[in-house]
Amino acid sequence: MTFLVVGESIADLIGTPGSWRFRAVPGGSPLNVAVALAALGRPVRFASEVGDDLFGGLLRDHLARHGVGASELAAAPATSLAFARVGADGSASYDFRFDWRFPQTPRLAGVSCLHTGSLAALTGPGGPRVRSLMEAAASAGVTVSYDPNIRPSLLGERDAARAAVEECVRLARLVKVSAEDLAWLYPGEPDLAAARRWAAWPLHAGPAAAWSRGAGDAGDAGAGRLVVVTRGADGAVAVFGDRLVTCPAPAVEVADTVGAGDMFTAAYLAELDGVAVLTAEDVARALRHGCAAAAVVCTREGASPPTPGEVAALLPRVAATVA
Repeated sequence: MTFLVVGESIADLIGTPGSWRFRAVPGGSPLNVAVALAALGRPVRFASEVGDDLFGGLLRDHLARHGVGASELAAAPATSLAFARVGADGSASYDFRFDWRFPQTPRLAGVSCLHTGSLAALTGPGGPRVRSLMEAAASAGVTVSYDPNIRPSLLGERDAARAAVEECVRLARLVKVSAEDLAWLYPGEPDLAAARRWAAWPLHAGPAAAWSRGAGDAGDAGAGRLVVVTRGADGAVAVFGDRLVTCPAPAVEVADTVGAGDMFTAAYLAELDGVAVLTAEDVARALRHGCAAAAVVCTREGASPPTPGEVAALLPRVAATVA
């Protein structure tokens, strides 16, 4: 299965906890997912844009070291930047210098799964182009994966942002969203209530996607969109048809949480790679791998992708239940 990841490339300037000193590392949610998929041994193309500057060199070098090609990187006036100040508990707050145009139209031929999200799908002028690509992929039978990865400071008015997110959800078959994102989109509503609503929306019309809905037993009957909610240290929960899959996170010593959600996304997508008919048991296995990968990246600074061996080493400590 070949993945096409579309979205922003950003140079993250990670702050030293308790100070105003910053270290430049490659970032951007879609870039992190593409690199992690490659690190987990999955074939992946990455379509983005970077500037012809020092930070652009950092990103190109990072992609090359992980075997991700640069042929689909469009030229940007300058490489986008994100400043991440790390708190005493390891959590990060962000400030952006961001621009996203996305002038290209990536080829969908040979692609089994398109993954996108974050700023790339919501901010202009590139956002509407990304959503058009999602629609084209869904119409062509390509599985579409989406992660809102909300950055409120760059999204403007909440109602407009919510409408754009919901447009993307309706185009996607696989949705991963953080509880924090849902709290911003739907203040006061429990995350599972929102996730169940998203899961119940009809799928975009088109040929059968690479991952079909589960049909293995009655509990999977009618399952269409998979919605996974990540809850940080509390792990993840997934809504799949009438099934609820819960996976606590393993306890680790946290260096920072930068990129943890992206590593979860890559690992759970990689684990679904090759699944023809998705069942609740497949979802449980994917959540275990996602929680293990996210835990690994939390033990070190920045979004350094885990190896298959590192994920495998944590799996005995991660259990998922299906209800």
